[in-house]
Amino acid sequence: MSATIGAALKKIAVSLLTDKKVLKTISGIVIGIIIVVVMPIIAVISIFNGSMNIDTDKLNQSIQQNISDEQMEKFQLINDTMSEVETQLDKKKLSDCNTQAEVIYLFFLSDKSKDKDFVKNFVSCFKKNQSDEDLIKAVNAKFGTEIEYAEFQKMMQSIKGAEISMSGFTDKTTKNNLDLVRWCENAYKNGWGYVYGGYGQICTKQYLDQQASLYPGNNEAGGEMRTIGEKWFGKRVVDCIGLIKSYAWYNDDTGEIVAGSNGFTDCGANTIWNNVKEGGAISTMPDIPGLAVWMDGHIGVYVGNGEVVEAQGTAYGVVKTQLKNRGWTKWMKIPNIKYIEDKESKK
Repeated sequence: MSATIGAALKKIAVSLLTDKKVLKTISGIVIGIIIVVVMPIIAVISIFNGSMNIDTDKLNQSIQQNISDEQMEKFQLINDTMSEVETQLDKKKLSDCNTQAEVIYLFFLSDKSKDKDFVKNFVSCFKKNQSDEDLIKAVNAKFGTEIEYAEFQKMMQSIKGAEISMSGFTDKTTKNNLDLVRWCENAYKNGWGYVYGGYGQICTKQYLDQQASLYPGNNEAGGEMRTIGEKWFGKRVVDCIGLIKSYAWYNDDTGEIVAGSNGFTDCGANTIWNNVKEGGAISTMPDIPGLAVWMDGHIGVYVGNGEVVEAQGTAYGVVKTQLKNRGWTKWMKIPNIKYIEDKESKK
């Protein structure tokens, strides 16, 4: 199966597999194709809740035997159209809208792919600093559709909890402070949760059971925290240092978070100090986005404007707090993070 077909199916799957009603309307063979292509994603999506075992070899064999040329052609059209939409959004500096565009197109407009000037008309619906509700109104007005905002919002909430997007990042080839800030802001906006020992995994029953077994303390992942952690089913989860690790260990070429990759060794909130070369008392902290702020047993990321993004605890998830009066005692430049100047803020 070509990479382009795989990309289209991946986009479809992230949307479809968060809605049980949709699953009932899709043919078994299409589900099979999607499962094989995006196994790393759906294996941890809460809809399966860790209870489904999938024989990917048999599914792959079934695909090879049953997929029609017509189906392949349809998937290719979807992929090509979505790729062009993303290209045009990027030209308008609206790449942050890619996920909304994917959901609207795949669920509501894919049958219009061959319409004259479809991509141009669709992209024209997107504006800078536009609310999702206004976006849906614009799409309905442009295409005569009757998309319900509440339905769209529900889809977005399900998808964003597991989404990783690096669109608009400063430099995907290096690990730097500005992109760490964007990563943390995205985790906050997308509602990432907290599970002790997490570094970006998607929360499932099996994952919670695994973490509770590894860290049985009630102030870790066991006991009451095991039950509270269920609120994060279907979302990515981290602990305080895991928020930093999730960025450090993310590989944009594969879309995977691999522990120990990119030269970043595993460490805890306290042991990270072993490799710090620049830091000090919180009262001496320079105003540099991407610095880590620390108190005994806990760490967060300063994102600028007097604010910190931190994975605060199982009951809270990833939150944004004020730097002042939070109890931080030290600051540091994170080892192996390249600290660069934000040129845009200087303009």
